Amino acid sequence: MIRKLYEKDKDNLMNFLMEEASLNLFIIGDVLNTGFEQDYMELWGEFIGDEIIAVLLRYYNNFIPYYKDGSNVDVEQFKKIIASHKKKKLVSGKYEIVMKFTDALQDVQGSRKFFCELKDKTKLLKENDKFNIKKATVEDANRLSVFLESIEEFNNTGEDRDMLENSIRTKTGRFYFIEDEEGKIVCTAGTSAETKHAAMIVDVATSPQYRNKGLAVNCLSKLCIDTLKDCQGICLFYSNEKAGKIYHGIGFETTGNWMIAAEK
Repeated sequence: MIRKLYEKDKDNLMNFLMEEASLNLFIIGDVLNTGFEQDYMELWGEFIGDEIIAVLLRYYNNFIPYYKDGSNVDVEQFKKIIASHKKKKLVSGKYEIVMKFTDALQDVQGSRKFFCELKDKTKLLKENDKFNIKKATVEDANRLSVFLESIEEFNNTGEDRDMLENSIRTKTGRFYFIEDEEGKIVCTAGTSAETKHAAMIVDVATSPQYRNKGLAVNCLSKLCIDTLKDCQGICLFYSNEKAGKIYHGIGFETTGNWMIAAEK
């Protein structure tokens, strides 16, 4: 049986998710920070008796399905829920799971990513004053969104600005950025789904003309150092070897595979 989840399901849900806490960081963070009564977030669960065997999160236009390996899950019913959402959407999560959901999307493009966890924080770079790294406020949300929309490698689902602003306002995420001489944002790094347990790195981006100059690695290191004051761990995902070398160089280790399938 699949049904909507509510506050009464929280303990049961958290026990289920915490068995693979790192992979479920987004869902855990949204449950702990947002709860169940928001118009931009919904949760469904599949049950056998009183036991949860699968979960589907909708956070704005982003859907994340999760279940354990070997589970007999009603994937088709979950896909119908996703397909019924009329706006441009994406599905992300564990690679093996998301691959079963791609046909719930129209005109889909997929991106396989490597999932990493920060294992050695001593490798993070100390702050370098020459980069003048700034922490974003809610007032910076529109500037950040415009910058991220300009990055070719990123996919925009139409609600990114609202998500970014909400993350900063509710302190469920934080963003750092670097500007050029004219005050234009040229590099960003942020977090999402922050809890006391962990945070997910998102939106690490640099303008093409400013790449290979150390901006991203310094911005990210500053972000990680500050985030670790409030969170026990940090995760991220990447899709190209050059980015992977940067992340591995500051203490991240690859521990799994992630998939993002988005409507064009």
